[in-house]
Amino acid sequence: MQLSSKKQKQDDLSILIHKDGFSFCTSEQHHLFKLEDNPPTEESLNSWLKYHHLNQPNQKLIFLDQPALTVPLPLFEESLAHQYLNSAQLKNNELRATFNKLVDQEQAIVFYVNTQWIELFKKVLPNAKHSHLISELLPALSNYSSGKAKRNLFIHLRKGAFDLFLYQGGQLLLQNSFPHLHADDFLYYLFYVTEQFYLKPEQFNLFFLGKYNQYDDYYAGVKEFHDSIDFFDPQFSIIDHQHPVPFFQTFSAE
Repeated sequence: MQLSSKKQKQDDLSILIHKDGFSFCTSEQHHLFKLEDNPPTEESLNSWLKYHHLNQPNQKLIFLDQPALTVPLPLFEESLAHQYLNSAQLKNNELRATFNKLVDQEQAIVFYVNTQWIELFKKVLPNAKHSHLISELLPALSNYSSGKAKRNLFIHLRKGAFDLFLYQGGQLLLQNSFPHLHADDFLYYLFYVTEQFYLKPEQFNLFFLGKYNQYDDYYAGVKEFHDSIDFFDPQFSIIDHQHPVPFFQTFSAE
């Protein structure tokens, strides 16, 4: 089952910014640039991009090293973006609050960006747009869930965290991201959410965004309380199951 018929176009380059590196995804290849003790320089990153022939004209930086908050657009005030986020992080001078507006979904996605990476990529890829992982997933999930009678729970697993979305038809009831190191962590947070929303297994559909070998224990744990789960998985041979964000190797970030 596919979440969307969209595919990464030849002219598209998605750069995922996570805690320990940058993932560069195109329609034909993907590469992981791991962060070392010293941050990369403009020269070293430029050389690396040239070596891998990553010169696609449509470039987008997708941040997922910091969590995002979803705010209903009618309630969102641009000048107060930083106040929606965790005040404990406001003293970190390397972080700056920003946002994406999803007009069709009537949501604003508020998140922090690392100014060090913003400045670096401004020099290397000056035309790259900025987004957040949640901003990329939300439109496709909203469109799929719209018109469905049952509640839909979507789970996106990635290295160190998972993203959870709960819908009633086209209405977003909950969006959050939780840390995990193993299946027990994941199941703890998942059960917490289902209890808070009084969700019985027969009352909602559960979808994973992708099916990957390293998460087999996660799927097995869910099947113990939910008889039927589905997977949105492009099933392309290019997928590296050990990639930190495997679903985004083929998902089109428009």
